[in-house]
Amino acid sequence: MEFLQIHYFLKDDFHSMDAYLKNRAEFEVLRIFKEVTEILELDGELLFESIAIGEGGIKAYYKLLKKKKVKRSVKNALIFLGGILSAIITEVVVNEITTDGEYEKMKKEEVRLHIEKLKKDLESDDKTTKEQTLIIENLSIYIGETNKVKLFKSNFYSNLLKEDKIEKVSTQRLDENLEPITKENIVPREHFDKFIIDTIEIEPEYKESEIIEIVAPVLKKGNMKWKGIFNGKPINFYMRDAEFRTSVINKEISFSNGTNIIADIEMEQTMDNDGEIQIGTISVYNVTDVFEDSKRIETKRKQRNRELENQTKMDFNPE
Repeated sequence: MEFLQIHYFLKDDFHSMDAYLKNRAEFEVLRIFKEVTEILELDGELLFESIAIGEGGIKAYYKLLKKKKVKRSVKNALIFLGGILSAIITEVVVNEITTDGEYEKMKKEEVRLHIEKLKKDLESDDKTTKEQTLIIENLSIYIGETNKVKLFKSNFYSNLLKEDKIEKVSTQRLDENLEPITKENIVPREHFDKFIIDTIEIEPEYKESEIIEIVAPVLKKGNMKWKGIFNGKPINFYMRDAEFRTSVINKEISFSNGTNIIADIEMEQTMDNDGEIQIGTISVYNVTDVFEDSKRIETKRKQRNRELENQTKMDFNPE
């Protein structure tokens, strides 16, 4: 059993701070704890208990202990959890959160694979103390790269900046007697902004030539949403292909139960307060085909594109 201490240093010998801001900040700390334990597969195996604050500014102590009902042997990840949490909160600088399609998916998978490898390395019994320290440092960096941890840590430091009394904050591992195990990791107030995300840029996800089942088309002029099914899920979307929309209004294209189209689809994305990516406005562009029962109808756009492609081939293959 050990403790993680978070020390809020206050100026002019103050020993109190805004209770609302303190609770908001500690809420984000607990969200970081929860996310990290889930990543390390320790969720359900340990307890976080908060005990009375100390003197010297404000000190919050979090007791890290294994649940009594858990009979499995203690993982090294649990033994070193205090050090991992301490490093994530005060040492890993936050980068901007961006999501840009395939690159972000590859990056996320790369981070996941690194974390899985480091978790296995940490559980190995043949590692030296120096090697374990390096593993913990790298594990902290990669976990700190996950979007949820970035967001929760950004919220933590944003709340601290709102309290003028706070001069710096630190984390430190303590033993069961509240004696230091490690040095204090200190972040001065002027460095808080290094951990804060100013803007969250979530780029839209754009997919080409996707099949969308039309449930309820809009048959008159206006900016109303169509209803459809995409990847087995119901969606409401804007039809942004003006030419196709005009063909529908002019009754050149009809719809029946089970009509599908092939088109490009763009899904705007937002991040909620829990760090989860949510789908926002959905738009459909470049409709190329319509399937009515067993018939496949090419749109004017596709016919025009094919003629242009054929003309280009002729220009490059003169007799």
